[in-house]
Amino acid sequence: MLKTGSTKTLHPHHKYQLEVVFLFASGIFLLVPFLVFLQEYNLELYTYQWYFFWPWMLFYSWYSLVTRAQILPEERVAPLKRPIMHWVLLGLVITTYYLSPISLVHPRSIDIAFIIFTLFLADSYWDFRNPAKP
Repeated sequence: MLKTGSTKTLHPHHKYQLEVVFLFASGIFLLVPFLVFLQEYNLELYTYQWYFFWPWMLFYSWYSLVTRAQILPEERVAPLKRPIMHWVLLGLVITTYYLSPISLVHPRSIDIAFIIFTLFLADSYWDFRNPAKP
């Protein structure tokens, strides 16, 4: 049971991490009605996918960068010993995925959106503005 006198606020760095994840998830949920709309009116997915992708990714990037800029340097959280090797492996997997033959039914905008999401998520663990910081 929650005590009435206990009010906890999230640390700004954790708020940034959660916003990166949940804002991207909300964009994926918004994509579903857009895809249904395209299918309902028999519009070509490969042409019209960009009408959703570019506005969404521009808003997502802008909002994430604004949230990130509000975190003071002393409020940054150490990466909790998460090895950067995981992100290097993810990069290799994505590169291998791009080198494989493309499927005819898979929109490329989802892959690009995932790469942008991955960069913001990695930035929420490591401060890329100050890589010398332990």
